[in-house]
Amino acid sequence: MTTLIDDATLAPKIADYLAAELGHPVQVGTVRRFPVGFSWLTYAVPVTGIDGNDATQELILRLGPDYGLFAPYSAGPQVLSMQSLEGSAVPVPRAYWSSDDASILGAPFMFCEKVAGDAVVPWVSANEPGLEEGYRRRLAEQFIDALAALHCVAWQGKPIAQMAHCITIDNAALLNVEHWEAQIARWAMRPYPQAEWGLRWLKAHCPVAPRVAIVHGDYRTGNFLEQGGRITSILDWELVHLGDPHEDLGWASLPMYMGGSKLICRLAEPDWFYQRYSEKAGFAVSMASVRYYQALSLLKLAATHMAAARCFEEGRFNDMRMPAMGSQIATCLRQMEKTIESA
Repeated sequence: MTTLIDDATLAPKIADYLAAELGHPVQVGTVRRFPVGFSWLTYAVPVTGIDGNDATQELILRLGPDYGLFAPYSAGPQVLSMQSLEGSAVPVPRAYWSSDDASILGAPFMFCEKVAGDAVVPWVSANEPGLEEGYRRRLAEQFIDALAALHCVAWQGKPIAQMAHCITIDNAALLNVEHWEAQIARWAMRPYPQAEWGLRWLKAHCPVAPRVAIVHGDYRTGNFLEQGGRITSILDWELVHLGDPHEDLGWASLPMYMGGSKLICRLAEPDWFYQRYSEKAGFAVSMASVRYYQALSLLKLAATHMAAARCFEEGRFNDMRMPAMGSQIATCLRQMEKTIESA
């Protein structure tokens, strides 16, 4: 049964929860939802008295409703990854409290700090004003360096190690493909022969990873904040997992994130992107692996669109962007096929 989130009742529930966690009462102001995303709901929550004084701090609350795109949700992966990256060269918000107990706020949730900055929109014309050369180059350098830093984190002694599940450099790709095969089986409302063909090819051509790394899973423009030419935070760790670092390279280099340009995520020339990343990450980028993960990324996109179509058809999410996403399934699968044939 779908449980709708009532924004008007969130403030007192949040106040009760934080008071129990902190051991003293707090005041929660007007909770404001951000009109972004297709999955987790994101809110700005002003809280007075967190430190036992009269100061007001604005937190970010993320809720994973049971009618969301990838439901059912767990806050665990996001929290574990953000905790594991504290103090690293990867700019992430600090994670505070979380729970998967839906009886508290109506859905699994997590609180984190609110970081200053604005998101760079990825789906605009390459001629859009604002990305002047110096600005673009500065962001591109930070974008590449943060990704390399992510893939260099020694995760084995960190909270995210709970997600290892016997992963190795040899089985990382296969485990990933099998995960998305299961999602397609769960979300597809009809057979997709191209998807089945793609799954067979991906299983038969699994590359060996250069290392097992923390993989963001959705690393692109739109998922980081910048202020004054500086990337202040990498966001949206919903798809985080351990795997082959080439996966993030393949995802970031998809043509739909180029915004009509020839630049990876509208930021970096491809040759320079891979060269700088390789220098920072400490291993030679395999372009065969990049192409493999581009194909897998297109299958992931198709699967996501299948989930969107099912959400809408089942009446769980009445957002007209959902059927629009569903109309892109065939396009993604055709691009996947072309990518595999070129490989």
